[in-house]
Amino acid sequence: MTMGMKFASIVFIFTVMLLESKLNVHGQSISIPKFILNYMFPKDPHIVRVRKPEDIRTTMNNVTTLDFLGLVEKYGYTAEEHYVTTEDGYNLVIHRITGSPLFKGQQTGKVVFLQTGLFGTSDCWVLIGAGRDLAFLLADKGYDVWLGNVRGTSYCRSHVKLSPRNKEFWQFSFHEIAMRDLPAMIDYTLDHTKQKSLYFVNISMGSTILFILLSLKPEYNAKIKLAVCLAPIAFWNEASPIVQYIADTIHNIRNLQEILDFNEIYEVFALTSTTIMMGRTLCADNTITQAVCVASVFLLSGANPSQLNITAFPEILSNYPAGSSVQTLFHYNQNIITKKFQAYDYGYIGNYKHYKQATPITYDVEKITAPVAIFYGGNDLLALKSTIFELYKRLPNVVLLEEQKSFTHLDFIIAINVNTLVYSRIIELFQEFDNKT
Repeated sequence: MTMGMKFASIVFIFTVMLLESKLNVHGQSISIPKFILNYMFPKDPHIVRVRKPEDIRTTMNNVTTLDFLGLVEKYGYTAEEHYVTTEDGYNLVIHRITGSPLFKGQQTGKVVFLQTGLFGTSDCWVLIGAGRDLAFLLADKGYDVWLGNVRGTSYCRSHVKLSPRNKEFWQFSFHEIAMRDLPAMIDYTLDHTKQKSLYFVNISMGSTILFILLSLKPEYNAKIKLAVCLAPIAFWNEASPIVQYIADTIHNIRNLQEILDFNEIYEVFALTSTTIMMGRTLCADNTITQAVCVASVFLLSGANPSQLNITAFPEILSNYPAGSSVQTLFHYNQNIITKKFQAYDYGYIGNYKHYKQATPITYDVEKITAPVAIFYGGNDLLALKSTIFELYKRLPNVVLLEEQKSFTHLDFIIAINVNTLVYSRIIELFQEFDNKT
């Protein structure tokens, strides 16, 4: 872990030094060669999404990956694509699983909405396969499964006026995602299905945005029948050493925002032809570089070797990470530094413009009345136990708090036995709530 931390620190600091070199080389202002920046932060993903597995290619000039419908249909399930436009003009794509080869009866009519975390898309819920992924398991039980995608990810790089090449497109953090994307997706789903409420399953940032929405727009509490939060992220009263180190380093770099803006870097960790090709070649079985892929996962999310299926790496990295705004990362960084769960801090003048007050809005989770079930990992380096307990202490209606002792942050999506250890428990909870109503 120490070697991994040093390696990550060196890579991060080296990248920032490259970006800063435009400002201070022998007193002269110079720029990084554009081809380096374009390679590290490409403006165009250069990816073709295909529907059939036989159409997947990995060459220098032709990188393809399955879209959501392709990922689902290869297992015999049926799915739909739906389109939602937010009040500020972002075009979102949400998905729905409409049929399972294992379910022949009449659907329950119960709606389950799955929302992934930072850099994730609906793909994350169907990457491992039938009989394993939560989306498939729910469809097998007759649930109406919907899956959300938020602005800035690979499915949602469209706006009624703005281009993702424009800085203005990326002027958002998880606050805007919570206040605009999430209610738009929930309302669309309920309107389309003619239901009054739904089950909401989320992981990581999916819980962050839910807590913000329910605390600031309390009318949405009535629309959540039960919220199941996997490795939830809200409070940062404590951070792991590596997370705190990165946060402090970013905080202490002067003019970092200006450096990134100068180099037209507004998006991070996008899904591109380069990232897919690297994942498929460097992280494949029987490569000496696969160990680096494993170490990278363990470094930030935690280590749980017995639950890690390394053979799935190329498939996972063909769909994740799928991008977000720099501002979203800065927002998390601010909360880690301040130890507060609050809105993005634009500074004194900016805060008045956005919030009509000098300081950022504080998210008061004590106002959340919807029932919440929390699952957390004992080896999670992002959602530490102390932060989970702080959340548990403040939420007024927690119906379940359950630990998976060996689980890391990502295990709630990719662990080998997550279906039996966690997903079966979630389905039991839904069935209990169904029986009550």
